[in-house]
Amino acid sequence: MLYVAGGGTGGHFFPALALIECLLEREIPCKFIGAERGIERKLSHLLPVEGKFLKVYPFFGRSPVEKLRSLYSIFSSSLSLLPKLGRKDVSIIFGGYASLPLGLASVLRGTPLFLHEQNSVPSTTNQLLSRFAKRVFVSFEYSKKFFPKEKVVKTGLPVRRALIDGLKLSKEQARALLNLSDKPTLLVMGGSQGAVFLNNLAFEIFKRTGFQGVHITGERDYERFKDAYKNMPVLVLPFTENMGLIYRACDLALSRAGASTITELSLYGVPALFVPFPYAIRDHQYYNAKEIEELGGGLVIRQEEAELNTVLKLLEKILSNREEFSEAIARFADRNPCEKILNSLQEFLPRY
Repeated sequence: MLYVAGGGTGGHFFPALALIECLLEREIPCKFIGAERGIERKLSHLLPVEGKFLKVYPFFGRSPVEKLRSLYSIFSSSLSLLPKLGRKDVSIIFGGYASLPLGLASVLRGTPLFLHEQNSVPSTTNQLLSRFAKRVFVSFEYSKKFFPKEKVVKTGLPVRRALIDGLKLSKEQARALLNLSDKPTLLVMGGSQGAVFLNNLAFEIFKRTGFQGVHITGERDYERFKDAYKNMPVLVLPFTENMGLIYRACDLALSRAGASTITELSLYGVPALFVPFPYAIRDHQYYNAKEIEELGGGLVIRQEEAELNTVLKLLEKILSNREEFSEAIARFADRNPCEKILNSLQEFLPRY
């Protein structure tokens, strides 16, 4: 059996889900491990395999009491997984607190362990476990230096089948399905949880410019904005599982800089002005975005510098040179990440 863990946020869950889809296509049996309180529980209907959701809690950015609770939950959850694992099983984890119990249980049991690091600066979970892992799969060049050189394989980030299928649509078809006109279209999104700062900034941008847009607000801010946009050419959504359609319809983006977001934008050749989440652990979103900026596929601005007039000038710079930016960000996309991962796993899955 192959066990896959990843969650807490969409950035950890969706790549794990994408890999599971690939495994099932090759008839490799697998199970998913996540957190009861993570986004993966809310989206468990997307899982095509059995899922186990643990009562595990995040550690970083918490009070001392919450940190003690986190440590207890991680170790007790690890022990609960031990009887389920055998030495002939294989585990692959995608980082974050939700995947640490499977990682620890795999080390204790002697189960072959593989890691996937989505971000340019790795999670503490993956750095801690890398010394025990057979291979460490990475998405960004920058992250290679944090792991043992002989273990690192640059695979890119697995992307869900539904997103890949969206590439079959033309821009005109996508806009028609969304009831958008044939005008330059700005996508604004703050990741799976939304982003209050970006939401407020986006509203000012659309109000000032009259841009056509798609604004994904997150659940928390949706009610606040849905009526405010009534007289503007902006499609407002709290969240959508059909991101392929959205990416295909849009010309440029204003977004945070999570690894999944960057990978998906690059797959569709949508350049972006990135405003990295300023409180991301180890500032990893900034380094994610800088790698794209150095490729010529987007621009980066710190949140404290993202004043309306400055942001408008940067968006205009991208829009006026959109083809060059689009070609550059598309070079980041890896078309076969699942294939590369499975090639490394294959020798440990002889019965499949």
